[in-house]
Amino acid sequence: FFRRIRQQLLIQNKFSKYLLYAIGEIILVVIGILIALQINNWNDTKKNALVEQNFFKEILDDIEKDRTEIDNIIDFYDNRIEQLGWLLKAIRHPNKKTEILEFGKHVEPLYYNIPPISYSSAYESAKSSGVFEKIKNKDLLKELTQYYTEYSEIEALLTSTLRIIETQLEPIMATIPENYLQTSSSTNVIAINQNDNNLFYSYISEIGDSRDIKIDLKSFLQKPEFENFIIGDMGRAFNCKATINLRLKFLSSIENDIKTYLND
Repeated sequence: FFRRIRQQLLIQNKFSKYLLYAIGEIILVVIGILIALQINNWNDTKKNALVEQNFFKEILDDIEKDRTEIDNIIDFYDNRIEQLGWLLKAIRHPNKKTEILEFGKHVEPLYYNIPPISYSSAYESAKSSGVFEKIKNKDLLKELTQYYTEYSEIEALLTSTLRIIETQLEPIMATIPENYLQTSSSTNVIAINQNDNNLFYSYISEIGDSRDIKIDLKSFLQKPEFENFIIGDMGRAFNCKATINLRLKFLSSIENDIKTYLND
């Protein structure tokens, strides 16, 4: 149709009209291209918005798992502080007789540690797949990056607890036999594989001990190195708990920011 118009204008030697028509046709083509580009940009924007929305929803799922993990860590250190407090009272009040089985209930939880676990699969997957380039809210992304980067501090604290157990507690406790271990020794223990731990203490209890070895618990409790460990470990436990609580506040802040952004 357009070609026929151009040919008629040329045959009729109406060059000025042909020129105007050509310019008009070019303008129409340019407008068509611009419209196509705009539609394409709109589609890309819509796709990126969907990717961003799915990313933050997955992050919220991971954050909820993180919150559960943090709550477990707080419970672990609350329990540790409680057992350390009981032992320190036993040390500081030697006139009050401490039964060996009761001692076992409170000292045994100190052998345990809680492993560092961070739920960052959504963040790491998005980071490696180039999704970050499609995230419009760069400030929120920066906040998330800080959150996951700072996890190394929590990891270091939890790892240090294990190192202290191995290098300080175990050598001190090696000076007395562990024939006080019974099924009840697991009463105050908090561990991930709690059922397996209960089986362990039941098994030890069933083996029994016919040696009739007496433990001078009163003398052991008065060892300066044992008291030093108890106080030092209590300080570390309070420090870990304070750090974990700060992370919990950071988590809640990010969670609130994400939900607000998604609702907007």
